[in-house]
Amino acid sequence: MTRHVVIDVETAQSYDHIVEIAAVEVLGNTISPRSLVRRIKPRSAMSRFCYAVHSISLEDLQSEPYFEHVIPDLVEFVGDATIVAHNYTYEYNTLKREFERAAHPVYPRERFSCTMTMARRLGLPGKLRQACSQIGISVTHLRNEHDALNDALLAAHLFLKLNRN
Repeated sequence: MTRHVVIDVETAQSYDHIVEIAAVEVLGNTISPRSLVRRIKPRSAMSRFCYAVHSISLEDLQSEPYFEHVIPDLVEFVGDATIVAHNYTYEYNTLKREFERAAHPVYPRERFSCTMTMARRLGLPGKLRQACSQIGISVTHLRNEHDALNDALLAAHLFLKLNRN
């Protein structure tokens, strides 16, 4: 059975300093109940733009681990699965910076699949929530602010739906 792991991150700076990461397991054509969600203390200030996106403050993260302490759990969870992300360039570049800062080998680009690219090929919008709404995946239950788990779950549903089409 094929295994994919859908990843989403929220950051303190655009393309850098993860403050929350979620990974959701997809087995075959099903989203499994297994997931990994971690909040992370960044080594940077919080940009106003990023805070407006997710509403996670530096105060919320004071007792959380730094990214290098989360890497073992993430690597174990991902295993040898294909990594899926919506706008994979964002997740890939953000993870790459964090892994490099921790002096840890980086996932190769070839391990990633992008639901935004898949959606655009079918004429869907690039924004995750808009693409989901247009293809029939409900987003009405979500708050306006983003969080890594809900976005990873949305991307997993979108991935499965796009793979059926």
